[in-house]
Amino acid sequence: MSAVDFAEWAAPHLVLTFGEHTFRVAPPTTGEVTARVLALAVVAEVELGLVTGPIPDAIQEIVDGIGPDEHPALRDAYGQMKDLAERHEMLPESIDRAAVYAIFFWARGREYADWIAQLIWTRISEATDEAERLRPKG
Repeated sequence: MSAVDFAEWAAPHLVLTFGEHTFRVAPPTTGEVTARVLALAVVAEVELGLVTGPIPDAIQEIVDGIGPDEHPALRDAYGQMKDLAERHEMLPESIDRAAVYAIFFWARGREYADWIAQLIWTRISEATDEAERLRPKG
């Protein structure tokens, strides 16, 4: 009997690197975790102005049920990142960005997550550069 290499069809882990650290985030596996990730994506799209209209009550209920130390899109990697932040090796803002990226990666795919990252963080970087350029010198 021959073995079937199913890796080609299996959902891959999201691998995030930060300096010398690598975080392997397993895909959402249960209906509840998947629902939370999708709900977070909907809320983020509304907050970013990508989707107009109110957030449906059912979606808001799911988001409200997520605890402050739960990050369904980052899963166990969140705790690892938090440990780095406590040792001042990673900024909390970087964890937030990783979480946003992971939400869109799992909800909409890598291409969309990359697009969102470019949209948000390139604009922030450009605004910071412009503010620095305009700041009085001396």
